[in-house]
Amino acid sequence: MNKKKKLFSIAASAVIAAPIIFTTSSFAGANASGIQSKLERQLSVNRIIKDIERLSMDELLQDNKDNARVTGFEGEHEAANYILGQFNNLGLNTEMRTINNIDGFIDEGATCTVNGTNVTVKTMTYSQSTTGTVEGELVYAGLGRINDKDNDFKDVDLNGKIALIKRGEISFAEKAKNAFANGAIGVIIYNKDPGMVNGTLGSLDDSKGPTVGMAKEDGDSLVTKLKAGETINTSLQVKTLIKPNSNSYNVIGEIPAHNNSKDPKTIVIGAHFDSVSCPGANDNASGTATILELAKLLSQPEIKDKLQYNVRFVAFGAEEIGLIGSDEYVAQLVESGEAKNIAGMINLDMVGVGENLVTYNLNDTSDHKVTDIAEASIKELGYEYGGHFNSGSSDHAPFEDAGIPSVFIQFSKDPYYHTDEDTVDKVDPQNIYKTSMVVLDMIMDINDKKQDKLNNIVKVNKVYENQEMPRK
Repeated sequence: MNKKKKLFSIAASAVIAAPIIFTTSSFAGANASGIQSKLERQLSVNRIIKDIERLSMDELLQDNKDNARVTGFEGEHEAANYILGQFNNLGLNTEMRTINNIDGFIDEGATCTVNGTNVTVKTMTYSQSTTGTVEGELVYAGLGRINDKDNDFKDVDLNGKIALIKRGEISFAEKAKNAFANGAIGVIIYNKDPGMVNGTLGSLDDSKGPTVGMAKEDGDSLVTKLKAGETINTSLQVKTLIKPNSNSYNVIGEIPAHNNSKDPKTIVIGAHFDSVSCPGANDNASGTATILELAKLLSQPEIKDKLQYNVRFVAFGAEEIGLIGSDEYVAQLVESGEAKNIAGMINLDMVGVGENLVTYNLNDTSDHKVTDIAEASIKELGYEYGGHFNSGSSDHAPFEDAGIPSVFIQFSKDPYYHTDEDTVDKVDPQNIYKTSMVVLDMIMDINDKKQDKLNNIVKVNKVYENQEMPRK
């Protein structure tokens, strides 16, 4: 494959101790294009699809395929063992780190009626169950704030009633706690953007009663009626299954640098493997299976013997309940001092369904150098690029918080997100292929950091959109 040359200069940050040079001369020699062609030929989308099926269907959990890898439950633990076994089979340096004090949560469904008409709602993670059905008058409570400046409950009577609250400004948990403290028997939080809210209360400690999300369209309609003086009688039923004091895992497999064994830096390629209570094929068996295939390709002797960076694959647990796995992993990097040796992080989350490849960073102030490489690879490979956005809703976020250059790569958008329709048959093999090729292209570009290239560095200055785009 012919590729034009691209060079990026990485400046020292609070975490990265010394400048690192990212370039495209792949494996620093005439064999670069040959190696890349070989990797492309050996890339097996069928293997990736089979791993997605193993992770999302009943080969791991037999009769429990609809709750394939829910955080803290048996399916997630079985998946962790499967991933560890795959890394071990490839001869990687492996480790499985336990994440303790995880509260497993399964949403078994929620129903809501307003004046006898069914309205679709989604259980907030860690919501309490109802005992049967709770019924009461619906009351609008704005943004659900209580502070020195704003008190949305000041003139609201919520005793024995159900609160309708708009998303925004404060966390879901704060909104719900404020409402229950003011006498509510249930809470509905509706979206500020089109579509359904898929949210979490953060922990069991923050769960004070039945709390559900609602689409913006339904919420706006109800607010209009309430402001017009209409009385709306509401019933709410929430069913959940909770497994307190469980655990999750981070599963690690590393290919050590061979071509530069003296204090090499490390590139992390990550994907979360847990799911909510659904098959979880795209979210995120797709990213997990892709890193397994990348590990297989890059661990071949003729490839790994040329690596100047350690390439570390990390399958993160407990992402769906608040990025717990990646947050704990990065905290360990910082505490041990290893964070200064992490050159960059590539995060794959939901790469099997959607129209366009998109990239994310945490915010406009994040280090975008790895994102620049991702964007350049996408465009040079001839793939349609859907743009760059800001999001803190996946495992790149803790790395960026620690000052480590990162990129979150995804196909957007997935209409089956967090539903029982997130099954392997929805995964597009072309999306999987494109994602794999982009990451391989990036790794080859990053691998060459020869210091004699310093005078040829092209500085890239970009303006990124100050815009949020939900990842899912």
